[in-house]
Amino acid sequence: MINSRRKFIRKALAKSLLFPLLGEDLFLKSLFPDSDIKIALQCVSLANKIFSGKMSILDFPKMVREDFNIEAAEYWNVPLIEKRKDPNFIKEIISKTNDYGLKNTIMLVDLYDIQTKKTKNICDSDKKIRAQAIEEYKEWIDIAKNIGCDSIRVGLWSKSMNGGEVKKISQEGLNKLLEYSSSINISILIENHGGLSADGSWLVNLIKSINHPYLGTLPDFGTSNFCIERYPLSQNVFDYNGKCVNQYDKYKGVEQMLPFAKGISAKSINFDKNGEELNTDFGRMISLIKSYNFKGFMSIEYEGAFSGYLDNHDGILATKRLIEKYL
Repeated sequence: MINSRRKFIRKALAKSLLFPLLGEDLFLKSLFPDSDIKIALQCVSLANKIFSGKMSILDFPKMVREDFNIEAAEYWNVPLIEKRKDPNFIKEIISKTNDYGLKNTIMLVDLYDIQTKKTKNICDSDKKIRAQAIEEYKEWIDIAKNIGCDSIRVGLWSKSMNGGEVKKISQEGLNKLLEYSSSINISILIENHGGLSADGSWLVNLIKSINHPYLGTLPDFGTSNFCIERYPLSQNVFDYNGKCVNQYDKYKGVEQMLPFAKGISAKSINFDKNGEELNTDFGRMISLIKSYNFKGFMSIEYEGAFSGYLDNHDGILATKRLIEKYL
């Protein structure tokens, strides 16, 4: 009865006010915005500008608010690596976050060594590397906490091991991280990021086996993010851009991850003349997300500037418009 009365009032207001050109549906959205899902901006969307020196990560908070009118910022640790131990640098991020009234949400963490060009993760076949990865993740957990984030994203990339082996090793590493992160109220999120983590069934099975309130998922729309296996260039070289030979259905994968989701990564690359993303049906994906009553931030992760499509600014705005259209 209450819901029916609310719908009647909404429709009556829409029809009684003089907005014939706006249309009832669009007018209702502007008058009664959906507050359950909010938009954030992931700084990866500006990575080419950051790495080319055209902007600093310290410019990010201002851009989020003033250029895109977005209320939440999502970070990536790589632009912070060199200055992460500088307390003044961290204080400046906090200060700018406060100045622009932003909420910092998630920090994507890739344990990338700038000098060796290699990465570490907690499910590496080498026990020594796994131990190093856990300690390095703890450092980023602290940094994420200091700048006001609620969680970090970790990677579970692995090779030369079967699903059972990776699951066992991942359980050990994640439990150690959760023991540390939960003590300071930071969640650990697993993103579908290729390999076994792209297999929605395997990932959900892992989450359920650990069953921890501070462990969740970060579903990513990216097609490549749901590639379980790629064709290698040779026996010793893996190409992240190589042909995918085991592609998981992205809509099925996102749906499997949604019950455990603590964030959403709305990846975009290119758009058609009507503003629809060419790689993902945003309408279908957002409808699916809303059907699970997800409450939280959906972060724009525009990657088209790397491939010569829309520039960063226009690509971010195009993604924002598309999300708003279907919310």
